[in-house]
Amino acid sequence: MIDTTHELGVAPPDFAEFYRRDAPGVQRFMCAFAGRELGVEATAESFARMLERWAQLRRLGDAQRRAYVLTTAKNYVRRVAVLDARFTALDGERHDVGRADTDLDLVADSTGLVQAVRRVIDGQPARRRQVALLFFLHDDSTADIARVLDMSESTVRSHVSALRKLLQPYVQRFQQIVEASGDD
Repeated sequence: MIDTTHELGVAPPDFAEFYRRDAPGVQRFMCAFAGRELGVEATAESFARMLERWAQLRRLGDAQRRAYVLTTAKNYVRRVAVLDARFTALDGERHDVGRADTDLDLVADSTGLVQAVRRVIDGQPARRRQVALLFFLHDDSTADIARVLDMSESTVRSHVSALRKLLQPYVQRFQQIVEASGDD
């Protein structure tokens, strides 16, 4: 059971319901976006901020509340990344486009293909993985991604272009699998 108590007492029932319903999905997304530890922390921080402002935000619709929480969580991750960058040097992340999986022709179904794509994306530098998640899965615009990740739009577009080039063989393989199975 999710604990809805906080330093001011018990959370309002409508906030508690929103939290119970939406927190697990937000946390899954944030963990995929930023890693487990930071994802959990960002989710907790975003819901805590929402609770602080609940009197003003309770009138928003569910989609707007989720957008507020996700934006707050993404901004939290961005702030942590900026602070971390100030105290740590770059550790030689790869900035190359990467290469396709040499065993791609052996992938026989869409499940195997999804796993192969995940391996390729997981092998990318952290910033490119974040761009991939936000652009391809969360469907954010390049302007939104640039703002959240504190980078220029041209850098976001460069990452997207590199990812498209890298993932093109997987798209072609997916089309082959669909054609072979007779599904259209």
